[in-house]
Amino acid sequence: MVTDRVRTAPGCDTFPAMHRIHTLLFGFTLSFLLVGCAALDPQHVVTRHIGSAAPADGAALDATTRQRAFDFVWSRINEAYVDPHFNGVNWQQVGAEHQAQILMAPTDAIFWKNLDTMAAELGDAHTRVLSPRQYAAYKDKQTVTTGLSLVSMNSDIVVVAVAKDSAGEKAGVARGHKLLTIDGLEATDWWQQQTLKARKSSTLRAQSNSVKRSFNRGDPEHPKDSISVRLERADSTQFDAVLARGVRPYKDTLATQILPSGLGYLRLTGFDLKLLPSVLPAFNQLKDTPALVIDLRGNSGGAVLLATEMMNYLVQGEVMLGKKVTRSGQAPSLLFGLLRLGSMELKLQGVKAPYLAPVVVLVDGDSASASELFAGSLQNIGRAKIVGETTCGCLLGYLGYANVPGGGGLSYSELDMVPTKGERIEGIGVIPDYAVALSRQDLIDGKDRALARAVQILESRLGR
Repeated sequence: MVTDRVRTAPGCDTFPAMHRIHTLLFGFTLSFLLVGCAALDPQHVVTRHIGSAAPADGAALDATTRQRAFDFVWSRINEAYVDPHFNGVNWQQVGAEHQAQILMAPTDAIFWKNLDTMAAELGDAHTRVLSPRQYAAYKDKQTVTTGLSLVSMNSDIVVVAVAKDSAGEKAGVARGHKLLTIDGLEATDWWQQQTLKARKSSTLRAQSNSVKRSFNRGDPEHPKDSISVRLERADSTQFDAVLARGVRPYKDTLATQILPSGLGYLRLTGFDLKLLPSVLPAFNQLKDTPALVIDLRGNSGGAVLLATEMMNYLVQGEVMLGKKVTRSGQAPSLLFGLLRLGSMELKLQGVKAPYLAPVVVLVDGDSASASELFAGSLQNIGRAKIVGETTCGCLLGYLGYANVPGGGGLSYSELDMVPTKGERIEGIGVIPDYAVALSRQDLIDGKDRALARAVQILESRLGR
């Protein structure tokens, strides 16, 4: 998929009206303070972004701020989590069991990690706590990484991608290289240890993503600026490297091309709403191609508005996809319910001149959230075939991070999706129509077997 620029949490900007009313909402801030936030903003759409700055000059949190942060995280999830039964977890008991360990953490880094561990008891990739440092990086679209994207494959830990100009590339690491040791441990032992320590999540695939992040970002309990590895090249020779963990920006991109076969190809690395103006030009470039491959491998999600807008270009007329689910059964609102932030229906409207030729969507285990909505919806309505690996199984939504006392951030699932057809995706994933597993030899040879299979399927559909 790409380089390891996995976001801290895949997200869903599920109610598109939100982004159109930010200017209007700013004018209501004073009213919140005078009239009362609960009635005007019951879902904390605006107030979640107010206050709670990090201590100045990196000062440690005092006991009072730690207690406030704990109370905020536990109470907000208790009040607003989409499932009133908390996925079968006794949330009262979870708070009681974790509180002492969280408040008595020896460092602030471990304090924030322990808060996240409590949130992770829900087994939900979208509900998590970020430390002030992580939260600032999230808002600045930055990530800490060595530049390597890894996968556990047939009992081996293999490099699937290397970011340009990263520490990994400078050390001579390439796709298909196998990790033999990590910080002095056998690579598979290290991976297993990190898996056992990883936060609970929506699926084992989502948990594996936490292990990848641990490799690139480090462990708050044992912070290090670098990680030592021994690798095996394609010719079985070995070499050692010390990979520095550095801050790198990430930026979602939408790119198109015409494949040698004449088929169209659209590659989207993330559903960033800033890419919305690029959708029409992209489909205009591909409108005359006889079939289309849409590549969402490694796409960790983003704005549902962008996902539905892209799907509008692939259908004719109105198409119902499913229903949104909230704790209250009502769409989020402001002003005593007078201002509704979207509809509870999830449906497409189509466009005047849609692209109606055959479509295949490529996915893998890192395809999450809005990617899964896109692929699963097109699969359910019979509009596209899905090729690759089962996706993350991480399809819940939130309305934005909430500021936590002490400077951290909290995302909590406020929305669920129930498709009109097919299975619920959260906790399961989108199961491809044609499974294509990644292999080390393909990485070494530079082969893209999933793309080749997609082209083969489309060629067959065209009778070539």
